[in-house]
Amino acid sequence: MKRIYCFFAIFTLIIFISGATYADTHYTIKKGDNPSKIAKRFNVSPQEIIRINNLRPDNLKPGKKIVIPTLNKKQETKTAKKHSKSLTTDATSIKTTDITDKSIYHKVKKGDTLSSISKKYSIPVNELKEINNLGSTKLRLGQQLIVKQIGPKTYTVRKGDTIYKIARKFNIDAEELKDINGLETDSLKPGEKIHLEPEGELDELNVPFSNARIDEEIEKITESKELSEMGLKDRVILFAKKLLNIPYRFGGSSLMGIDCSAYVQKVYGFLGIDLPRSAREQFHVGEAIDKNDLSIGDLVFFRTYASFPSHVGIYLGNDLFIHASSKSRRVTIDSLSSPYYLKRFIGAKRLIAEETKDIVLD
Repeated sequence: MKRIYCFFAIFTLIIFISGATYADTHYTIKKGDNPSKIAKRFNVSPQEIIRINNLRPDNLKPGKKIVIPTLNKKQETKTAKKHSKSLTTDATSIKTTDITDKSIYHKVKKGDTLSSISKKYSIPVNELKEINNLGSTKLRLGQQLIVKQIGPKTYTVRKGDTIYKIARKFNIDAEELKDINGLETDSLKPGEKIHLEPEGELDELNVPFSNARIDEEIEKITESKELSEMGLKDRVILFAKKLLNIPYRFGGSSLMGIDCSAYVQKVYGFLGIDLPRSAREQFHVGEAIDKNDLSIGDLVFFRTYASFPSHVGIYLGNDLFIHASSKSRRVTIDSLSSPYYLKRFIGAKRLIAEETKDIVLD
């Protein structure tokens, strides 16, 4: 009997201590919230919010209720002293959880090492350490590590860095890295920021007129009598130029942002010609044409960041072509003779037969 009383006494004491340490408050997540923002509002640690609720910082859904741990005075003072002593990897982790992007995190569990996490997420150990600002390989249980950064990533050039060294460090093709940053040479300056992947953010202010207006104009053109009297090549130029200045977005396929192959696909779609989605696939459609025999409407291909055709545009005549450019960040017109494109040109394909309205897709 004494043992039973003793058990209940210890159990009650544990509940009392737990209640004294955390006086839980419930909070409903709102749009735009992140762990740091919520923590600041309640004067608690972002990491504690994440730990107590087992949250993923990139998945805070509005309307979801979470528990806000409120420290008592004694514990609060102890925690404050602990965090003010030095910049530990844990403090760095808290700093990096002030996230508004969609980075993916891993919560350190028993038995985890940087090497095992590296293999699990296919990320080099040195990159894992760098994006988490880790000074050593030591990890702590519950620690939140960024294992994948989604969205534009940048790197600040350091003394001794080269394009090839940075490319090797982040497992990127050197030519792709140059293409993403619009670099004509290999020279870099310390302190310069370069993108490690194409930007996906769009500035709608760069759109010369609204998407609704573009749709409206194209609809009017397709229904006009004049269009039926035009040849296919004239139609190509007409539709291609109607999309001038549309923002570029890697992987995009809408008027809010479009990449090179989606742009070509859309223009030819207005003519009733279905093309594959990627530049690599489009390179296998149509009749191969020598550069000296280029004609309006021919597709021109370039090798930029890969060994296969990775960029495509539409030839307009007079050595000019129109394309969705990652360098200019919009649909624009460039010359095939410019050094950048001259060096990377790998071939052309014809989809519209000469002096006829026939379509060549064999």
